[in-house]
Amino acid sequence: MFSILLFIIGGIFGSFYNVCIYRLPNDLDIVSKNSFCINCKYKIPFYLNIPIVSYILNLGKCRNCKNKISISYLIVELFTAVLFVYSYKLYGLSFEFLGYIIFYSSLIIIFFTDFKYYVILINITIPISVIGLLLSFFNLNPFEASIYESVIGGVVGYLVIFIIRYLFFKIRKIEGMGLGDAMLFLMVGAWLGIKSIYLILASSALVGALVGILIIYIYKKDKNFQIPYGCFIVIAAGLYPKLGSLFYNMI
Repeated sequence: MFSILLFIIGGIFGSFYNVCIYRLPNDLDIVSKNSFCINCKYKIPFYLNIPIVSYILNLGKCRNCKNKISISYLIVELFTAVLFVYSYKLYGLSFEFLGYIIFYSSLIIIFFTDFKYYVILINITIPISVIGLLLSFFNLNPFEASIYESVIGGVVGYLVIFIIRYLFFKIRKIEGMGLGDAMLFLMVGAWLGIKSIYLILASSALVGALVGILIIYIYKKDKNFQIPYGCFIVIAAGLYPKLGSLFYNMI
């Protein structure tokens, strides 16, 4: 029963994350305004705004204008609901449970803001980085990174991307990466520690490059077209706690 309750609470939080994903990059208020259809601006009443359920019952369409609603709304709510339950299974009711939810919730929001708007918001990455450092300081980090590992991880993560970005601009005379990517690596390093940076950087760059090449080849895009690299960082960071230790044990 408690897992069901957590699933419902997670869905509610996921609904709020969808609000953040749309409104924060567009400089809109995330608290006082009611939910609305981004196509027709119809204000959605609370009884038609039930996480997961409303999307399914309305067949992914606005009740008013019948335009399709992005499936990303359903994905975010489902992922967050499952996240709450999974976190509880791992840590029970504890600070580690809260930390796990905070870290992965931030990754969900960052993934979709970058995917949709090519934006990684510092008002997400900075406070989440601080929370990660505080949990490490008090030995409550769910990924067991010490404060030393977290501080060095955050600093190295930021500097690596900052230097790559600087060198790319000097050589190509165009922006290859945004500072948002550097801030995201700072956040990842603060939570996962210094050892995570090398593997996450290598795997995200490799997969990002392969996806970019495929898109250029299949969709005939210009070689300078922009890809949301933050999405690949998020995926690599999200998988690292499970796969990172396995990789290091293998080598």
